[in-house]
Amino acid sequence: PIRARTETAGPKLPIVHVLIPADFRLGRPGGPVGKFQYGWQGMDAGLDGLAIDIPALNVKATHGGLFPLNIKVKDPLWPGRDLLDVNVSVKPGEARTVFLDTRDRILPAGKSLYLSIAAAGDDFDGRQLDGMAVRLKFKSTQAAKAEHVADRLAQARDNLAFLVEEHDVSKRLARYERLDLELSDLLKVDPTNPHGREMWAELNPEQPEVPVTLPVAPTGVPRWAFLQVEDLKRVRQFIEWWIDNRQSAYGDFGGGISDDDDLTQQWPPLALMGDMPDKVTASLNALADAAYKNDMLPLGLSKIKTDELHSYEEGINLKAEAMYTGYGDPKVVERLMETARAYPTIAHKAEDGHVHVVSRFFSATDVSRDGPWGWSHPYSYLILHPGIVLADFNGDPTMRKLVTDLADGHLAHGKQDPDGTWRFPEDIHSATGQSRGELAGKARGNVSAMQLFWAAYRWTGDQKYLRPLMGELAHGGTRGLEELNSDVIDMLGLRGAAEPMIKAQIAKGSDDPYALYQAWRFTGDTSYLDRVYADEITTAEQRMWMMTRAHWWSDRVELFSDTLQRTRLGGMALRRNQLFPGHIVSWRFDTPRGAEDVGLLVAGNQKAFTVTGYNLTDKPLHAVMTGWDVAAGQWKMTRSVEGAAEPETSIALERTAGVDMTFAPGKTTTWTLTLAAPASPVIARADLGIGRDDIKVGKNGLDVTVHSLGAQASPASLVVLEDAQGHELARAMAPALPAPLDLKPKTAQVTLTSKAGWKAGYRVRIVTPVGVAEITQLNNTVTAP
Repeated sequence: PIRARTETAGPKLPIVHVLIPADFRLGRPGGPVGKFQYGWQGMDAGLDGLAIDIPALNVKATHGGLFPLNIKVKDPLWPGRDLLDVNVSVKPGEARTVFLDTRDRILPAGKSLYLSIAAAGDDFDGRQLDGMAVRLKFKSTQAAKAEHVADRLAQARDNLAFLVEEHDVSKRLARYERLDLELSDLLKVDPTNPHGREMWAELNPEQPEVPVTLPVAPTGVPRWAFLQVEDLKRVRQFIEWWIDNRQSAYGDFGGGISDDDDLTQQWPPLALMGDMPDKVTASLNALADAAYKNDMLPLGLSKIKTDELHSYEEGINLKAEAMYTGYGDPKVVERLMETARAYPTIAHKAEDGHVHVVSRFFSATDVSRDGPWGWSHPYSYLILHPGIVLADFNGDPTMRKLVTDLADGHLAHGKQDPDGTWRFPEDIHSATGQSRGELAGKARGNVSAMQLFWAAYRWTGDQKYLRPLMGELAHGGTRGLEELNSDVIDMLGLRGAAEPMIKAQIAKGSDDPYALYQAWRFTGDTSYLDRVYADEITTAEQRMWMMTRAHWWSDRVELFSDTLQRTRLGGMALRRNQLFPGHIVSWRFDTPRGAEDVGLLVAGNQKAFTVTGYNLTDKPLHAVMTGWDVAAGQWKMTRSVEGAAEPETSIALERTAGVDMTFAPGKTTTWTLTLAAPASPVIARADLGIGRDDIKVGKNGLDVTVHSLGAQASPASLVVLEDAQGHELARAMAPALPAPLDLKPKTAQVTLTSKAGWKAGYRVRIVTPVGVAEITQLNNTVTAP
């Protein structure tokens, strides 16, 4: 030491802290003036490691004649992090030099380097290190840059992942201060680091984002079709990355199943657009099965007691998600029924005389109504997702009544303005009838309440259920209309009111995707869609790394497909919390990624719509278009290629009925479809189904469980085993089954006696009597994998 050591009172610990100042010229007030500089400020070099000359220690050996030491070198940017942590042993009385090869670090100006040396014996203190030398070993900045940048990038990435829920940006939060230091240091050393820039833009959205060069459409290819497909590719890339890299054999994605199932609300739309449908369906089924293996849903509702939003995220949403891709699958439908049976636990007639969700803190077996818990909130309606999807499938009267009763209960608390429009509260206290807040477009939870009212309207046609929507339109313009998946503007004849508002938004330079989508619907000008797709491609390029390899929390990664759904499906099937389906059609191609070979525009309503497709390949492209939100009946269909019309044909179209379509190579093909003769709604029919778990290999052949799933009793039916070529191998009769109007499974088991076994390509098929129509044929056949 330059000056004599001052002995300190009190107990001593066997640890010595060594500080190497960044600048020796900063003398203390009243102290000597610094005459030399050992700092690294302005140095074109990075730290490669340290050499520590440990003097002969006057200590007692503690083990095997050796004296253990722990040496920690601290990261100068954040001393709470060790740059290196190593244990060594020396012999007492023997000097040693220890070379410490740290990760390369370009030392920041003004940040001192700090290391600690701790020992196993209490006879070790600072006096033992008198005469110790510390040598800093440097290499060129360019050579040190690789490890420095890699470390800072990983550190910033991991710390950002802790902040993606609430997007905290206050330096009073130590985690954010650390992230800010790491990112700032990364960008100082590597100013153009792309992922560093992406994270910086995420935290500082007022600054320019990383520039993206858009792909350019080949000559002659419509820009809308090219950009739409490029947009679709990126959504698929995002979803496929999570399936391939994060989904485990158990079925979960590592974010906790109750957050993984928020992530997977993005899965069904991709499958319905025809991209990787089988892979996406298998992924959803695996996660749903994991929720059951994890016992998250006893009696149909959440096992844990939690709030209204998170009870929905305990697997209730998963049940409904699986229905979009496994429509009519008995396992899926009966899981929906399980939750539907449980709703009276939490939703029933309350003291104010109306039907309400009576608690916002509950489990399957424990419901709290005391204190602040006896309120409903718009998010309370999210748990209805399985019930709404079920009632939309088979018209279940119990569920339809519950939904309309809840909608009536909420409407009863509305207030009418002098101009005739209505306002409705957000929260309702079921015991007192007290209400608070106001539903408003894009407000917290409003989207959930709008699903309730829209379901009630679609099922009854009663205009009173449109009061909240019309109130929003009057009070807030078109803000919030996109919270419904159907194209409500045309469906409800609102174009006269909405079009001037949309045009005014566009005139002001709005880049709102919904406004641009509606501008295309009003004008037919696809340049509005070009802007949406270009923006979404840009966003995907800027955020793809953060959404995938940065390993954010599964609840907070998303690439929206709203406009892709509206244009390719004629409406949205699903977005998180937007749970009432609005898609007119879906697609299936001959190859898993065939969807990425054609741009599609679907526009219209339940009784008339057009399909415009541009085939980007040089070969004919075949697809099956399946009807969804379409009126059942006989339809007239006209096909034209580049304006050359072909003869009109007649087709039967209804929900889940498929139509074969072929897109001419390198051309625009257009179909016009119009309802000619309506038929009775499909939901009023019986429905039989078999699913992936209903075929068991028994002693005498195959044991097959047949399910009744429809609104009517099912007649006796034939169950057939066929080989891959369609040759019948065995048959058996299944008895008539009642409809599951009590929301409990109705099944029968038959045995297909056959020595052929259950081989790849074999299939079991239900054949209903001639003249008996079902809700869907999608659940009538199971093929062996």
